[in-house]
Amino acid sequence: MRPLIIALFIFSFLTTYAQLPTYKTWQIEAKKDKRMKPEYGNLKKSEAEIETDKRFVAAILSSGKSKAEGAHEMIKIGFDYLYRGDLKTAMYRFNQAYLLNPKNSEIYWGFGAVYTALGAYKEARNEYADGLNLNPSSAPILTDYATTYLGEYYDTIRLNYDAAQNSLNLAKQKLLAAYSIDPQYINTTYKLSIVYLNSNDCLNAKKYLKETRELGGQPITKEYLSDFNLRCGNCSNVKIGDFLIESSKNGLTKIHRTKNYQIEENESLGYKLKLKIDWIDACTYTLTPVVDLNKRKGTKSQSRIRTCQIIEVNEDNYIQVSRANSDKLQITSQLNFVK
Repeated sequence: MRPLIIALFIFSFLTTYAQLPTYKTWQIEAKKDKRMKPEYGNLKKSEAEIETDKRFVAAILSSGKSKAEGAHEMIKIGFDYLYRGDLKTAMYRFNQAYLLNPKNSEIYWGFGAVYTALGAYKEARNEYADGLNLNPSSAPILTDYATTYLGEYYDTIRLNYDAAQNSLNLAKQKLLAAYSIDPQYINTTYKLSIVYLNSNDCLNAKKYLKETRELGGQPITKEYLSDFNLRCGNCSNVKIGDFLIESSKNGLTKIHRTKNYQIEENESLGYKLKLKIDWIDACTYTLTPVVDLNKRKGTKSQSRIRTCQIIEVNEDNYIQVSRANSDKLQITSQLNFVK
């Protein structure tokens, strides 16, 4: 479940999960390189290492920055490397920030972030706790602290139900504490939605999903929306009705849907098709061409079947992901209700 928790942890993670080291291999390397340990492992440094540190601090100061400003810059660079999946360089930069200003709570957020990405949740919590000692009102640190419990929940849900539920409750407690500090922090609202969905509390899962969307929605994945819709959604009100798809590329597509058939019409593209609908499950259906109502030549055959999965149902529209059996490309569309 490690890729899943990383996706929850950092929604802009761009690297391939398989490239990340395991905590076991990390520990082996860290025995040879104290820079891979938070606060350099509090180990004694050689004269050469001490001299290197002095040169680094002098370079920061000579650039016109204070130690506090230099620490802030190193933290930012550290998180940039973390987002790329380069955990080792990220830890190096967080340690350099520690050299400059060990009282900056975000350094320990960074240390904990590296351990979270490694799946070392207890170690991560130790670092987050140090950060919270310096800044108890940090919603980001509290949120990522909660994420470690989410990781443990996903790791144990199939092995130890009671332990998994305990982890889920601890995640909820930390997230609610973060939310009370900053209800505008989007990672908190998103993860609260996830926690409540796994607690089978659809009312709150929907509430915090809505808040996440209103804050911009960046962390929300199609996979989560699909899971949410299957467990808490209601696709029954989209099975019959009239809908519109607006596209800057294709113009306006009108859809009239009955129990068994769908008529699609797009005047800009000059087509009007009748398609047969077959519902695979509550929120997934296929569309098979039946007849070209404009009797165009060269219309694609009935073998071109589209599978559509509804991933989100809203008050005025629904979102679906569709793909034709002859095409690997997935298309995400918003279908607006015609009232």
